[in-house]
Amino acid sequence: MKRSLIILCLFFYCAGARAQSISLLELVNLTSLTSSQIENYFTSKKLFKLQLGESVNGFVLKHYQTSGKQGKVETIITGTGFKTASGAILYTVSYITGDPQNIINMVDQTQKVNLKLSFQGADPANNIYIYDNFLYHVVIKLNFSQTLGTVDVTQKLVFVQ
Repeated sequence: MKRSLIILCLFFYCAGARAQSISLLELVNLTSLTSSQIENYFTSKKLFKLQLGESVNGFVLKHYQTSGKQGKVETIITGTGFKTASGAILYTVSYITGDPQNIINMVDQTQKVNLKLSFQGADPANNIYIYDNFLYHVVIKLNFSQTLGTVDVTQKLVFVQ
């Protein structure tokens, strides 16, 4: 009995160790948060730690990263975006991983957040999937060698805070 309980616990520990650290829905939600709210979110979760902050084109980009084995590290970049003609800012959150299974999981999760596939194709280095709805634009890329994948989630509408 003890042996099967130990095996069961070990199984769930190993399954959790390989699990993806963030979901597509969480990435979508991060696009509408302020910088301090994002900081609080990552501080409470304790999975991602701030690695780098930099100013690029008037935006303060922050790089959050998990600690893990080479190729299993996940990175989230917040703070990028663009100004609309009305002066509103539409933010983008980027997710980068070396684990192809995480990108495959993200593609599967697009159905759960009501995103419609608007393009599926490839460039010289990546398979590309583009999803849209009236609120968000999502670009998912997985390189052919399956060593690097990215997910970029961009707002289409500004939410009043």
